[in-house]
Amino acid sequence: MIRVVIDPGVYVSAFISPRRAAPGLVVEALLDGDIEALVSPLLIAELARVLGREKFDRVASDGCAAAFVELIAERGVRVEDPAPTPGATDDPDDDYLVDLARVHAAEAIVSGDRHLLSVASDVLPVWTPRALADRLELPAT
Repeated sequence: MIRVVIDPGVYVSAFISPRRAAPGLVVEALLDGDIEALVSPLLIAELARVLGREKFDRVASDGCAAAFVELIAERGVRVEDPAPTPGATDDPDDDYLVDLARVHAAEAIVSGDRHLLSVASDVLPVWTPRALADRLELPAT
């Protein structure tokens, strides 16, 4: 089973995009037990904060955003946030995702964020949602 750290931006994209788009396929793989996604207090807090923004009100009515966050928290593999090591990326807000992946032995980070994609290496790959969906042989939309 593939063990990954999924950037909260991928979860947000899955929440607001069609179900069969690549981010939705990634979340579906998590829910189906086809991947292990590491979740930590910082990751869940960021996801909740972003989905709590006013601009998501039209798609997050009646508590569905909170339910989505809770579902991700429940289905993910809960881990503690590691001690921060600043400078892993050009965006300090993304550094914790690299720390999570390294400390908790993830095979890759799943993200479309250019700051994370730019730090991809053989030691710590960064896959786009589409690349993970292809790796899992999930159908394209």
